[in-house]
Amino acid sequence: MDIQQQVPVIDGTKITRREFKEQYLKRQKPVILRGLWKQYPAYEKWTLDFFEKELGDIEVNLISTKQSHPSETLSSPHKVMKFKDYLNLSRTEPTDLRLFLFPVFKHKPELLKDFGYPDIAKRYIKIPFLFYGPIGSITRMHFDIDMNNVFLTQFDGVRRVVLFAPDQSRLLYQVPYNVHSMVDIDHPDYEQYPGLKYVKGQTAILERGDTLFMPGGYWHHIEYLESGFGLSVRNVNSVKNLLLGVRNLVFQKKFDDFANRFWRDKWYAYKKGKAIKRAQQDIDKILKTK
Repeated sequence: MDIQQQVPVIDGTKITRREFKEQYLKRQKPVILRGLWKQYPAYEKWTLDFFEKELGDIEVNLISTKQSHPSETLSSPHKVMKFKDYLNLSRTEPTDLRLFLFPVFKHKPELLKDFGYPDIAKRYIKIPFLFYGPIGSITRMHFDIDMNNVFLTQFDGVRRVVLFAPDQSRLLYQVPYNVHSMVDIDHPDYEQYPGLKYVKGQTAILERGDTLFMPGGYWHHIEYLESGFGLSVRNVNSVKNLLLGVRNLVFQKKFDDFANRFWRDKWYAYKKGKAIKRAQQDIDKILKTK
């Protein structure tokens, strides 16, 4: 597994819509756009203290990678508590509980006056989501179920994101009927998952003010190097990906949830076997070309 290549970093305040479209959007290439959201009040105004004051009494759903079943699509919270209590917990003791896909403007629509959508792209899906994680917490590797592009902006703290292109899904042991991978890329088990020897990824380190453009369908593993929060904005990718997203949400996820409910461990064992078989098929093809 090779993840040494770094995602390129460019000045997000200077690139034009045409340049971005030709160099990254059309080619579906990840890039870090430094300072892209600098033009809006949120860039300076939104701090963790600010959100604690504004959202402190709101109950939030929290997700734990450690508590989740490997076959589970993370949609049900592992814990619910007030935002201020969660922040206090994350400051006073180790926890891997993360705030995931929090619809901040649904609770505080007045914050929209601080926010905007850069002219670098069009077809934004104007439903931003807030993410927060304590230091050391992990978001296990997955791709976003709706298959749209994502602009992920870091407002506080430091985050490490490891990316893999969609064409490596089988070698990453994608769980069938699911958007997660079975592997831990920080502790790769090459004996159990030999396909990892052949994958190549990119690493991005996001600091305050950085926006990662993540094309639709890209695999991503996230580690919070420092406690912090970010906001994601989605952008419609293509008609093809839009249809794939509908298929994932309306048919595939519902079928997988149903099977998990009735045959949880047996269903996962079947899917694991299928993922290993698919990866071996790709390995055999690679070895034949050498």
